[in-house]
Amino acid sequence: MDQQKGNLPTWYDRMLSSAPLMVFFVLCVLVCSPILLLYGALSPLLRR
Repeated sequence: MDQQKGNLPTWYDRMLSSAPLMVFFVLCVLVCSPILLLYGALSPLLRR
C-alpha cells in the first residue's frame, strides 16, 4: 500500500497530511455541491 501513495498528486498528499486542509476541502465540497446541482438543474430553463 505504501507503493501506491507515491502516485498521489502533491496537493492531495499535502491535504491528507494536514487536518485543517482536509476540513477546509470537505467544507468546500459540501458548500459547492448544492450550488452546482442547482445551477445544472436550472440552466436549461434559463436559456433562450
